[in-house]
Amino acid sequence: MRLGVVMGILYCVQFSRELGDDEVGRIAGMVLERPLYDLTAEEQYTAVEAALAEDVWDQDLSWQPHDEPAVRDFLRRLLARLDAARPWREPPLRALGFDRWEEYRHGTLLARVRLHAPSQDRLHARLRTVPGDPEGLRGVVLRLRSGDEVALIAPPLPDGYEAHLRALPPHRPAAELLEAFLTHTECEPERVTPARPARG
Repeated sequence: MRLGVVMGILYCVQFSRELGDDEVGRIAGMVLERPLYDLTAEEQYTAVEAALAEDVWDQDLSWQPHDEPAVRDFLRRLLARLDAARPWREPPLRALGFDRWEEYRHGTLLARVRLHAPSQDRLHARLRTVPGDPEGLRGVVLRLRSGDEVALIAPPLPDGYEAHLRALPPHRPAAELLEAFLTHTECEPERVTPARPARG
């Protein structure tokens, strides 16, 4: 049963006494703005729809306070709220995976980004050790709402608290890319040091 998205949603409402309209609105906003597992809105919608189509759920729901009929009713109202919000915008940022890692690893350096502890820094928390990277680098490739794609690359911990922000050519002017990065990641500008343009 494809309940991964549903389990993620239930995790977010486990401390909510009631699954009323406010909760529907909150979770709809999360689906669109901070997607679960970096899925698209359509992928999350389809997963919830598929779960509702199943007559029997074999997943244990006893860890959270809402019974299955209440959960199903909540999910139906969530889909209705999402339908009402169509057409959906792209989320502010979404991770893309490491298919083009080698290209990004040697891409254009846009800036250096100071990282905080992962527990306090959503960008740092997104970094993953890149499979097979000889230096053990950590990274994430992000698609921004603006349509730009950038990679954040950092050394392994415990010393990896400065990341490089890179993009693949051809790309927009660096200043515009940095503005999009700051806007959509909500990274504080003082943490970002633009790279000096390469001399020709």
